[in-house]
Amino acid sequence: MKIVITNESGLTDSHLEVLRDLGEVQAYADTNASNVEERLKAADVAVIDCFLTPVTKKLLSSLPNLKFLTVNSTGYDNVDVEAVRAAGITASNVPGFSTEAVAELAIGLMFAAVRKISEGDKDFRESQLQVDPGTPAAKKYLGFDLRGKVLGVVGLGNIGARVAEISGSVGMQVIGYNRTPKVLPNVKMMTLDELLGKADVICICLALTDETKGLISKEKIKIMKRGAVLISIASMEIVDVEALKEALDNGALAGAGLDTAGSSMFTTKNTILTPHMAWNTRESNENMGKIIMENVQGFIAGKPINTIS
Repeated sequence: MKIVITNESGLTDSHLEVLRDLGEVQAYADTNASNVEERLKAADVAVIDCFLTPVTKKLLSSLPNLKFLTVNSTGYDNVDVEAVRAAGITASNVPGFSTEAVAELAIGLMFAAVRKISEGDKDFRESQLQVDPGTPAAKKYLGFDLRGKVLGVVGLGNIGARVAEISGSVGMQVIGYNRTPKVLPNVKMMTLDELLGKADVICICLALTDETKGLISKEKIKIMKRGAVLISIASMEIVDVEALKEALDNGALAGAGLDTAGSSMFTTKNTILTPHMAWNTRESNENMGKIIMENVQGFIAGKPINTIS
């Protein structure tokens, strides 16, 4: 059994030792689109970084020996699941490995956007600006307390539920929308339009699917309260980016904190951007490696887990 790892994916030496007991292991750290086919062509089992090398029909057609693959993420929109099934390959993902990390970054973005922390840091470094009462800076950096405000969580899976829990602990009233019925303590469920019209802060925690793509449309953004703040740790394909930029630039929305936005947001006012880093903590990397190892163990034992195909 040949096991090929295209990139590190949180696998430690102890994880690799376990895998070596299951088969011949070849681990790489620099696989990309130009060499992935060559490196995987003899693999029976593959651990694939689907961000660097998406799992496409073309890639799979070049891997005649492949029986199982595991990706290094919870989401698998970079995997052609139909092609995987058609090839008779079993595939797994890494569910829940970064729930705490992603939820905590969402909370961090919320505080940073509401209090304009990133902009304040930049201005202070450049000019030693002080925000004193009666100065223009006091108006520029005017934020609002989160205690007593309404947080609307869109998508109440593991991450959204954790965002709701943490936010409740700082005194926010939490309302929620989920595409399927959900009951959570201290979260009042409502329709998406109701939530968008009531929330002072909106946090998008949805997975990207055919149903959620474009869900936060221009029309939905117009429903949001004037002065609301939008936080997203989800794919920006869920949001109408041009409509969001317009709402931020004209002041309809007070701010945004986005973990996966593209360069089109670079010049937009009152926006904090992070480079798809919500998942990246020591603990999440440890969880990722452990679950990948268990995925491979399960398949080889004839009991595959976390399957997506």
